[in-house]
Order: sequence, then structure tokens, then C-alpha cells
Amino acid sequence: MKRTFLNILYNAVYQIFLVLVPLITVPYLSRILGPKTYGIYSNVNNIVQFLMIFCTLSVSYIGMRTISQIRAFGSGQDLTKAFWGLWYFQAIAGFVTIVIVIVVTSFFHIKYGQYLLLMVPYLISAQVDISWFFQGLADFGRVVLKNTAVKLVSVILILLWVKNPGDLWKYMLIMSASTMLGSFVFWFDIHRYVGGPVKHFYQYRATVKAIITLLIPQIATQIYTSLDKPILGLFQNSTQVAFYDNSQRISNMVLGIVTSISLVIMPKMAGEGKKEQRIVLKKSLEATVMLGTLFAVIIMANTKEFVPFFFGHKFIPMTPLMFFFTLTIIMIPTGGVFANQFALANHRDRDYAIPVIVGAILEVVLSYFLDQLYGATGAMIAILITEFIVLLLRLWIVRDGYDFKYSFREIPKYFLIAIIVLTAGMLLPQLFSSAFLNMLVKSIIMFVLYIALMFLLKLDFNQDIILLLKKFFTRG
Repeated sequence: MKRTFLNILYNAVYQIFLVLVPLITVPYLSRILGPKTYGIYSNVNNIVQFLMIFCTLSVSYIGMRTISQIRAFGSGQDLTKAFWGLWYFQAIAGFVTIVIVIVVTSFFHIKYGQYLLLMVPYLISAQVDISWFFQGLADFGRVVLKNTAVKLVSVILILLWVKNPGDLWKYMLIMSASTMLGSFVFWFDIHRYVGGPVKHFYQYRATVKAIITLLIPQIATQIYTSLDKPILGLFQNSTQVAFYDNSQRISNMVLGIVTSISLVIMPKMAGEGKKEQRIVLKKSLEATVMLGTLFAVIIMANTKEFVPFFFGHKFIPMTPLMFFFTLTIIMIPTGGVFANQFALANHRDRDYAIPVIVGAILEVVLSYFLDQLYGATGAMIAILITEFIVLLLRLWIVRDGYDFKYSFREIPKYFLIAIIVLTAGMLLPQLFSSAFLNMLVKSIIMFVLYIALMFLLKLDFNQDIILLLKKFFTRG
């Protein structure tokens, strides 16, 4: 149990670092670049995020699942064959994607094409990213420590070189190059785990089938998580895109923490029997909902002060957007419990795919009508409706594989606690003239109240928390 907790912690740190650089620099960049210029970066960045799925071909999901099963039941030779045989798919797909992007942007007039070329290192980073191997081995500490140094250097370079809106190209190059270096870092230790390259793909037919099955939902997911900004940009100006994009940043950082549970539990679920999966699923669901609702209500209660403090007064119009976007912190990880931990772990790839395909179609339709009429607010409404429908579908489509009453028995209590804590947080008066102190004190009060209500309602998960803390402090 302690190792699982530490792996969740390590992976949470890793996921935070994937967004930590832009998060740390946002207060600086939002003031230096301004909403309009920052909106250009948002457009280009999200196009690149979409292209990156063609560099990876869902090998990260297939690889994590495969490596975790080999770790439990296979040999070192099997591990070598699986690693190289799976990465070959990724390497070839990445090469083809990168060549196409360079050719198209070089010979055709593409909007923001010069910035797109600066982001090519992002595509290279996706091509060489083998973090899925270490996640499958549940070896997260090594991944986190080596990436920390690369990310910190990029922060320093941004603060030194980006001084005005004309330095947007420098920011893009720093971000893409640092991400690429972070991916190369994984290769320094790979020889510790596997032998030299093999001559063949890994289980070619089965892998190709899994890639096709999972690539479609990956594309669908990117349509409503990355292409939502470019779609908004078609109907509105870059300022609206900047408001929409930045309103999601804090939620996305927290999502990195909460969804890290799914990324760690999925390999564990893949190596467990049905009886053990039933217990793990319930505990994971409760932990996910607890963290999701706790973070969501704390962010909601602080949004009004946080936006001008963190982003600057030019971004105040995005305050309502950030308030409601926090609902995704609850919906996305909860759906991920049944998608990543259950469907993928049990090779139910179609059940994983269907909800996001429906979500992508729904997002495009809603965005077409709402973005034109309501701008960033319409885009937010579209994504919230989409995520809610996807969540319901994820729960329903695998209903034969879990006991709903058993798994969700105590979930309503967490939502009751969240409503009480949010109400208390919204009613707390301004205690200090400093916005930072106000938010800090309010967050601490809400956290303590949330935990107190958990124990007052005598939730089952309380015993897991107590046991975990006892083991952690006894051994450490």
C-alpha cells in the first residue's frame, strides 16, 4: 500500500511538472505578452498537442498495460522484446508526422506557420517519450527527479529572455526544446532494464489492432481538449482564446494530481484478479472523488481573488470561466477510474473508445453554435456538457463489470461535504488586505473543515487514510 501511495505521489509530481513550467511563468507572461499574443500561443500549442497523438499512436496506453503485465508474469527477455517492439511503432509514426509538418509549413501558407515550426521539438519529444515504460514498471521516482532539472532551467531561460510581446518565438522555442530534452532524459536509464534493440515489432497484429482501436478515441479526445481553442479562434479573436485557455490552467494542473491515481492504479489493476479489482476500484474511486471535490471547491471559493492576483487585471473577465471550469476536476478523473483503471486494464478497448468518440462529435456540434454566439463562455458550456456526457457513458458502458451500489455507496457523502465546504468558503469574510494571505487562510480553513466532515460522517475511506499515515510515519 505504501509503495502504491509513493507511486501516486511520484506520478503526481511528474504530471504537475508537465504543466508546472507554464503555470509558474503564466503570471509573468500574461503581463508581458498580453491576452492577444498569448492567444496566438494557445492556438499553435493546441494544434501541436493534436499532432502529437500521431507521433505516439496510443503506444503509451498499450505500453503501460503491457509492461505492467510482463513485470508481474514475464521475464527480462519478454520485457526487452515488448519495449523495443512497441517503441518501433512510435518511432516510425513520429518520423512520418514530423516530416509532413515540416513539408506542409515550408511549402504552403499556413496561419502561424513560422510558430508551428518552432514547436517541432514538441513532436520529437512525443516520438522519443518512453515514460510509459517506467509507469508500467511502477518506477516513478527516477522519472521525476531527472525531469525536474530540465524544467527548472527552462523557467530561468523564460524569465531571462522573454521581455516583450515580440519575444513570443523565444517562449515557444524554450518550451518545445525543454520538453524534448525532458523526453530524452528517460533514455539514460533504459539499459538498466532492457537489452539491446530487437529486430521485430511486438505482437504486430494484436498491437496494430489495439493502436487502431485506441487511436480513434485519442483523436476524439484531442478534438475537445486541444482543438477546442483553435475552433474558438475561428469564430472569435485571440483575446477570447486567451481567456478560455488560461481559465483552464489551474484546473489542468490539479487534474495532473488527481488523474495520477488512474495512471498508477491502471498497471496495478492489470495485474490483479477480479476480486481484488473490485476492492481497488472502490478505494480508487473514493480517493479520486475526495481529491477532486476538495480541490474544486477550494479553487471555486478563491477564484475572484486569484484571477487578478495571478494573471493580472486584464484577465478579470475570465473569472466566471475559471469558476465553472473547476467542475472538470471532478468529472474527468471520475470517468478516468472506469476508463483507464477498468476498461483499459481489462483490454476493453472498445468500451474505452466509444464515450470519447461520442464526446468529440458532441463537442464539435456544440462549439459550432455556442462559440459563435457566446465566445469563450460558449466554449466553456460546450466542454462542460461534453465532459458530463462522457462521464455518464463511461459509467454506463462498463456497468456489467462492477457493482454500482458497492462502488458508489459513499460517493453522495463526498458531494454533500463539498457543498457545505464551498458554502462556508464563499461566506468567509476578507480577513487580510493581502489577497495571497486571504486565499491561503481560506484554503486551510476549507481543507480542515472538509477532513473534519469526512470523519464526522464516518466514511469507510477514513480507515485507509489512518492506516496509510501510520505505516508511513512508522517506517519513515
